[in-house]
Parts: sequence; structure tokens; C-alpha cells
Amino acid sequence: MKYDVIICGAGPSGMAAAISARRNQAKVLLLESSGLLGGSTVLSLVSPWMTFHNDGKQIIKGIGEEIVSRLKNRGESFGHIADPIGFTDSITPIDIEGVKQLFFDYVSEEGIDLLLHAFVCEVRKDKNTIKGVRVATKSGFLDIDADVVVDATGDGDVCHLMGCETVFGRTEDHQAQPMTMLFSVDGVDTDQLRDFLKANADDCVIAKDYDFQYLAVSGFFKKVEEAKANGDFDLIRDRVLMFQDIRAHQVGINMTRVTGRSGINVSDLTKAEIAGRKQIQKAFQFFKKYIPGFQNSYILRTPVQIGIRETRHVIGEYVLTAEDILSQKEFEDSICLSGFPIDIHSPNGAELKFFDQKADKGYEIPLRILIPKNSENLIVTGRCVSATHEACASLRVTPSVMALGEAAGVLAALAAQKKTSPRQVDYREVQSVLRAQGQLIKKADIKKRF
Repeated sequence: MKYDVIICGAGPSGMAAAISARRNQAKVLLLESSGLLGGSTVLSLVSPWMTFHNDGKQIIKGIGEEIVSRLKNRGESFGHIADPIGFTDSITPIDIEGVKQLFFDYVSEEGIDLLLHAFVCEVRKDKNTIKGVRVATKSGFLDIDADVVVDATGDGDVCHLMGCETVFGRTEDHQAQPMTMLFSVDGVDTDQLRDFLKANADDCVIAKDYDFQYLAVSGFFKKVEEAKANGDFDLIRDRVLMFQDIRAHQVGINMTRVTGRSGINVSDLTKAEIAGRKQIQKAFQFFKKYIPGFQNSYILRTPVQIGIRETRHVIGEYVLTAEDILSQKEFEDSICLSGFPIDIHSPNGAELKFFDQKADKGYEIPLRILIPKNSENLIVTGRCVSATHEACASLRVTPSVMALGEAAGVLAALAAQKKTSPRQVDYREVQSVLRAQGQLIKKADIKKRF
């Protein structure tokens, strides 16, 4: 089999890449190792999405915004709302089941070829030029060729198989941000929970203008301390973190933390999955005993797999750094924007590390971080792009990686059409196509407030 473009990984970034490449006349094959489309959103229950906005203005549009609009029209998203916690400008609650179906709809509508339950296990190459991939399936091994391959695996698996230079976690000790197993709870008395939040607002992190309509909690620190003192809480967390789901009386809870494990080591992953599920039970019992509104609740849904924040960083033609983000460095080859703060979950503790950023957190992302060094016909997108541990802590979130994926899809399609390497494609052509698709690519493009 031969394609113009193969996208390896169908998470939000891979989906955006596949849609974008197909809309630019490429024959596209989307490979996914699981049986679902949507990556961490559907497999690990990562919701709400944050953030499409910065300093009161929308900075990510394009395919990501189109997806949100379609979900909202189907009653499967509230759309963009102000962040009740005040950590980001906006959050975008979504329905997990809605995302699952919508992404399958996109594959059918766009004419994207799809192969599920297909794990990339080898690459086909000629020196430093990738020619295709080998996938392991229930039907045996399949060899598939392409002019351009996009690594959207999240872990840089294809780049690793190509022998590209990578760094695991942070540079000084190669520790990565912890894994987290989110879960959803139904049967919550949200009125009682809202009243408790209002009465304990000073024990939470809350936006100044929060109206207590959409429920979100980052805090209840005293309850956590009380439970610890009683021997009822031994999780590596210092707070309650939860967000209201789309459906009534449902909330998504982010309370587990598995440290010291590698997301690219099968033994560590197995242990992390087991530990994450034990932590879910502990967290839920804490809610039932200590947090009003949870007395008659029950666990509605647990993830297919644990959520992974960080593994490999692929070294590209440029490495985005925290200094680039903090200084809001401008790039000639910028292909999208991001506005999520640098948010580092400690690899070995309960803390969250924040960098001192001004209110305007928006920054440009250069095309070069999508192009692995010393390889041809290979593009990388998603959380494993060429960025440091600190920079990745900002751009790893769903809206940002969808924007990266859209750019990767355009670059892949242009390279395939021109029968050239992605690094030889003029970045201005990529920018022109992205603007035509409705994406913002430079800070100068930001105009309207939301």
C-alpha cells in the first residue's frame, strides 16, 4: 500500500493533521493503535479542553474551533466559557462520547483511510529518509509506504524508531511529569456541592468574577488536610480538582498522581495502570466521606488507559524553550499560537510549579519544532514536539496540539505534492494555507475579544 501521507496516532493532534492533510488533496492513511479516535480525550478522559483564548481574545481557531462548534451544535459541548478557577482564560467542556462519534464522522466525511488496532513497530527507511512503516495487527504485520509520515503518537515512537535524537522528561534528571488517571462520577448533588463551594470559597482558587454557575473546584485544601490527619488520604495531591461534565449531576475528577514511572516502559506502564485504579478508589472514598454532595454518587466511568503528560521530546530544527514563551519571542515561521501557562506537575511531589507570567501569556510556535533533525520526510506533532520539559508543560494541552496538528497536516500535504522533504517547503506557503483555513498564526493576527 502507498499513500501520500501516513498519520501515526489518532489523538486530537493526529486527527487535526489527518483532516488538514486530506483537505489539501493528500491521500491520507490514519493509523491508531487502539479502537477509538481521540487519543487522551477519549482514552484518558481529558476534559475540559483548555485553552483556546488568551488575554480575553481567541488565539486558536481553524480545525480545533470547527470541532468545538460542531460539538456545541450537537449539544455535546458548552462551548468556550471563562475559566472559573482563573488559571487560564477559558475552558471548553466537552462530552467524551460526543467526541468519539464526531471524530469517526470526520474520517468518513473527509475520505480519510483508517486502520485501527494497528501498532507501529518498525520503520521502512533508506538511510535517514523514512519510506513507510510496519504495523503489527491481528492480521499480522503490514508494510505501508508513504511520501511523508507524521508522528502523532504522543511519545515520538516513529521518530525513535528512525533513530532521531530525543530527550526523556527534564534534562537534568530525565524525570517526567506524573501520570494521572481521571474518572467521572454521577449522582452528585450539584446544588449541595455549589453551596459548599460558596461557603468555602476562601479555601479554593477561584477567578475574581466567578459566578458559581458552572462548577469547577481547585482547592478544599482544609478537607484534604483533615482527611490526611485522619489517615483517610495518602494521595500525592494537595487539593481537590474537579470540573462539571456536560450531563447533569456528573463531574470529572483529577485527583490521582503516579510518579516515578515511564510512559514508554511497558513494565512501568502496567504498574502505573494498577496504581492509578487503586488511587481512584481512595479518591472516591474521600469524596464520599468528606465532600458534601457526593453521599449518593457513584463512579460512572474510568479511563481506557492512564493519562500521560510527558515522555520523549524529539529534537527538531529548533527547540522551543521556557525563555521563548516567557519573552513572547516572535518567529518568522510561526504556524500557531498558544496561551496555556507553564504548568509543571512535580515529577516527584504533590506540587504544581508555575512560572511568573504576565496576564498576556500568548506566544508563537515555529514550524521548525515539527521537523526532526537529521531525518527526511518525517514530521512530528503533539506533546512530543521539539520543546524543553518546561515549554512542553505549556503546549501539551489539547487546543495547542490540535493547532500543531493542523499545521503538520498542511506541511505534509505540501511536501507530498512537491515530492520534496518537509524541511524544503517554504514556511510562507504553510502560513498562507493555514490562514485560508481560518487559523491564527502570529500574535499580530489577534484582534477580537471573546
